[in-house]
Amino acid sequence: MPELAPGTNRTTLALCLAAVWILWGSVYLAIRLVVNEVDPFQAMAQRFLLAGTILVAIVAVRRGWSGLRVTKAQLGALVVTGVLLLGLGNGFQALAQVKGLPSGVAALIVAAVPAWAVLLRLVTGDRPARLTLVGVGIGFAGLVLMVALGRGVTGEMPLIGVVLCLGSSVAWAVGSYLQGVLKVPRDVFTIAAYQQLVAAACSCALAIGTGERFSIDYSPRAWFALGYLVVAVSIVGFLAFTWLLTHVPLSLTATHAYVNPVVAVGLGWLVLAEPIGPPVLVGGGIVVASVVLIVSAERRPVAKSRESVEALPPA
Repeated sequence: MPELAPGTNRTTLALCLAAVWILWGSVYLAIRLVVNEVDPFQAMAQRFLLAGTILVAIVAVRRGWSGLRVTKAQLGALVVTGVLLLGLGNGFQALAQVKGLPSGVAALIVAAVPAWAVLLRLVTGDRPARLTLVGVGIGFAGLVLMVALGRGVTGEMPLIGVVLCLGSSVAWAVGSYLQGVLKVPRDVFTIAAYQQLVAAACSCALAIGTGERFSIDYSPRAWFALGYLVVAVSIVGFLAFTWLLTHVPLSLTATHAYVNPVVAVGLGWLVLAEPIGPPVLVGGGIVVASVVLIVSAERRPVAKSRESVEALPPA
């Protein structure tokens, strides 16, 4: 195991890792259960509004209302990143599932976010390690193979759903990159609170623009899924991730990048009876292997601000 910070409680470590692995891996299933009953953008607007309100309360309790003060530059950065990371990142992923993309497949496509992040670094003049670039090539090859097999062999991957999910991944990668270079507040809770509220406004605008009908007519199962997204995914999972960032090496924290899609595929099969056929086993397996390779190759010291965003999933 990578070296831990002095005094790190291993029980807390195990609980936080399990939370990030399982809770963030289950986000795709929870979204699917919600959007099976109500329109996707308005559902995400409700989720982000509730989560953002709770996070504002957490900031106020921890630091007082002054903890929510931001400069104009910081506010602009939070608006841009909130729209990209959550408004479009989660919104397009939810819409992809409405268009028929299985939740497990959506998770595997989103798993390629580290590969998109590496391409952005190349465009901006960075030079990733050769092994990292090999991982990127393998990852994109796995995506192509998974989609080709899914459309040609099983017919379970609608093209519009794939395109939307790819758009979600790119939006998340761009948002992650920008959060690393723009001026944002130092407190991660303040960042999360603003981004959730920005995402709520973005999702609401998308819902209105696409003619969605606003509704709270959820079944008990959908209400549970929405509450799970707010409390377990956006709050508990985020707190666990924040603890990990300050107590363990990034290489250990980043393991969620390849555990989450495995959890998502398993839950989709168990709860929704989504098929695990050749596309998922072969193409998806290659994608997950590429993420392992990229994460392993990137085990080098980086700025803390970038550590905290490049390991986050579009959850």
